[in-house]
Amino acid sequence: MKSKLILLVLVVSLFGCKKTSEVHTDSNQNLPSDSVIVNNDDLEKDSKNLIKAPDFSLKSIDGKDYSLNDFKGKYVYIDVWATWCGPCKIQIPYMKELERKFHNAPIHFVSISVDKEKDKPHWKQMIEANKMSGIQLFAGRENNFGYDYKIKVIPTFILLDKEGNILLENAPAPMDYRTNKINQQLVNILTMMK
Repeated sequence: MKSKLILLVLVVSLFGCKKTSEVHTDSNQNLPSDSVIVNNDDLEKDSKNLIKAPDFSLKSIDGKDYSLNDFKGKYVYIDVWATWCGPCKIQIPYMKELERKFHNAPIHFVSISVDKEKDKPHWKQMIEANKMSGIQLFAGRENNFGYDYKIKVIPTFILLDKEGNILLENAPAPMDYRTNKINQQLVNILTMMK
């Protein structure tokens, strides 16, 4: 399991790189063409350089308080979104599909809204209307969440390890815009976490 996590960290750190001199292939792995696999020695080095994710205190749709500590022991895939964001809404069915596909995996799927406080009723309505699952949290714009996590655009997807360290600050989206299907690269990453 540790070697899979280390592999994930390296794949993530080299996301998009295609240095053929460093690429090692394994015909048994069904990775997309833009994935990179390197040797385990490189993975060991990179796994020690993870940054602790900033803590937060946010309320869920049902009013429960959540902090980063509530998610320890499982990986966390965070979707930062807003109700007015068209690209965010496009991702909803693919996020739901990922949640179904990985419902038994040690992964929390957490959606965090950065809507304005006055739009909170619309946020609740949209979650209910779309039957959105996972953990639905509201950060709003008044909270420091967006600043602490350096959110510049939405949707933004973040992947944390079981200890609350940032594995990917720009994780792949649930939908692959090139194929208009579930993002196979993300599926491969999440499968390594099972």
